[in-house]
Amino acid sequence: MSEYTLDFDSLDLSPEAVLREMGYNKVRPEKEVSDLLYSILEDIAVITRPSCTFQLLMGETNTSAVILKKTTVLNVGTVIAKLLKGSERFAIFAATAGTAFQQYQDEVKEKGDMLRNFILDTIGSCIAEKAGDKMESLLEKEITNYSHTHRFSPGYCGWPLKEQKKLFHILGDQPCDISLSDVCLMHPIKSISGIIGIGHDIQEKKYGCDICQLETCYKRKYKKKKYDTDK
Repeated sequence: MSEYTLDFDSLDLSPEAVLREMGYNKVRPEKEVSDLLYSILEDIAVITRPSCTFQLLMGETNTSAVILKKTTVLNVGTVIAKLLKGSERFAIFAATAGTAFQQYQDEVKEKGDMLRNFILDTIGSCIAEKAGDKMESLLEKEITNYSHTHRFSPGYCGWPLKEQKKLFHILGDQPCDISLSDVCLMHPIKSISGIIGIGHDIQEKKYGCDICQLETCYKRKYKKKKYDTDK
């Protein structure tokens, strides 16, 4: 298993992408917002060092779980297990915006600037996901002639958040300097972890609100709200 430190510029994170995540889809942002966004991006580009890692393991799926090396059972739930069906190997991964970004965000929070903190919070989420994308690119170089699924994380689609402990045990407890709290929350906060299925006959099946029955999920609520607004 290797850990990869990523250059911020390699993430190719555009201001437009951040604005979309902030909710500016068809509405032009106020000049104050756009100016502040560009300023923050310039600041964090200098200090931020995202990173990622993954571990490849043999395994198999049943109706509700992934069994790794015939010993570790990940109770991913029926939805994710179905999407991972047919996998011959699995990549357990973690990716993060990094400790320097977390420190910067903590300093902003202490100053109580709500707008700056909101923008920074959105940027951090984007960085973590972009780091996850880079992780997938690195993974693809190691699994030539294989296909892989989307990535799936504890806390979504019926996979209990407490299962994150098993992932961190596999990755070495503090992968990429990410620590896990007693309630299984990651620090730095802008971090992701999870699993990817790998196999010869894997297809990237539809993944999102349409395949998940969890009505209380915030993503489902956001999607419905956005749809109602756009109508």
